[in-house]
Amino acid sequence: MVYASTVTETVDERLLVADPQIDEVMDLATGEIAPAESWVSGDYQQVLELRMRLMQDLQANRPLLACPMCAVPVHLVSLAAERRFYFRHETEDGRCPARTKGRLSGEQILALKYDGARESQAHRDMKDVIAASLRCDPDFSQIEIEPTWKGIDANSRRRPDVRAVWKGHLPVAFEVQLSTTFLRVIAQRRQFYLRNGGLLLWVFKDFDMGDARLTQDDIFYNNNRNAFVASPGTLAASREAGNLVLDCVWSEPSIELGQLGWRQFHRHASFGELTIDQAAQRVFLFDADGEKTQLLGGYADAELRGAFRSYWLRQPNSYDEDLWTELVESFEARGIELPTHPGMGQGLYALLDTLYTVKEGRAVGWRYDTLVKLAHHIFERHRGHLWMFKLMLAAHDRGAQIKREDTTRKWRAKVPVYREAWASGDKDFDHDDAWDDLVAFLFPEIANELGTTPH
Repeated sequence: MVYASTVTETVDERLLVADPQIDEVMDLATGEIAPAESWVSGDYQQVLELRMRLMQDLQANRPLLACPMCAVPVHLVSLAAERRFYFRHETEDGRCPARTKGRLSGEQILALKYDGARESQAHRDMKDVIAASLRCDPDFSQIEIEPTWKGIDANSRRRPDVRAVWKGHLPVAFEVQLSTTFLRVIAQRRQFYLRNGGLLLWVFKDFDMGDARLTQDDIFYNNNRNAFVASPGTLAASREAGNLVLDCVWSEPSIELGQLGWRQFHRHASFGELTIDQAAQRVFLFDADGEKTQLLGGYADAELRGAFRSYWLRQPNSYDEDLWTELVESFEARGIELPTHPGMGQGLYALLDTLYTVKEGRAVGWRYDTLVKLAHHIFERHRGHLWMFKLMLAAHDRGAQIKREDTTRKWRAKVPVYREAWASGDKDFDHDDAWDDLVAFLFPEIANELGTTPH
């Protein structure tokens, strides 16, 4: 069963601290210096992805950004009490007027907090739950708690909380996240397991987006908005299912009143259901990033489709050069060509007036007061549009209407004529596909059948 709760994503235009010590940063690839706020603004997920990227690039000795005053590489940190970010020097030796570090270094705090947490009873219990769950799954072998994982580089090694091999070829490190884990730890482990042919999966004791800490956000947003929870309940489910079962928490996007929002879901999921993106060190049940891209693209398409409809249905339908030019540019960005003037498109006026007449259920452009009169005109003068006309009639359930209007039954007599012409390959009745891309975009209800053989 899938459980859902509403969580609306807050887009805060001010994610940078009010008065950062480093107010500009230098792109080390281009040498360009830009305001810090240009890198840290608007989209919380993008800021967290930047935060992870900066740290991973530092670990790989290829820093992305630096302080323009001293050229020391920088990474992104957050205030302890609120989600406000600022750039911090990777090393601070007094040569730069900007001061971004306290008395203890990040490494010192890291050692104190992270190593301390690994010794807690809760941490040990979580490792036992994960290992016991893995032993239920025949796809996992070589299951070990805190083994030494030697890297390909000299003296590089890690001790993951639990290690196992999936389907005989993919080593998987399961790391428990209970309290504060520094971004540096997360980035180091991601890089280590990627470099050494493994996969990293962070596991939580509990996870609630309504009460998530920044360290949970770092993992969640960089894992395609998916998080995994292990518990005695998931261990029982693993034993019952005969495979590794975890509780997956994920977010799904939606657009309401022009605003992008997110709803949180969770359900038990077996490891075999998950998508593994080893190159990005991501494991997920729901492709949140892909769904967001598709949703935003569809929403943008709907807006453009609506703008075109509004333009075409204006009464009277007078030409507005500025508006038409904007539409031409917008459609060009989607790979769809429009003429520089609607009258320059061969057959375009007749085609769109026909299709919008069917869609709207009233005359658009034409002076015919019934659909059947328009049908006769299409048959006599625009036979290349008959297939699209027929598809639109079916899509908008206009069949009954056109039959009522066909009091002379002359239209019914023409139906077998054009069907036979299509079947025999009569060139006079060939489908005019010159504007198929535009028609498919403006009238998605017939897009799937548009390119099929008329029948």
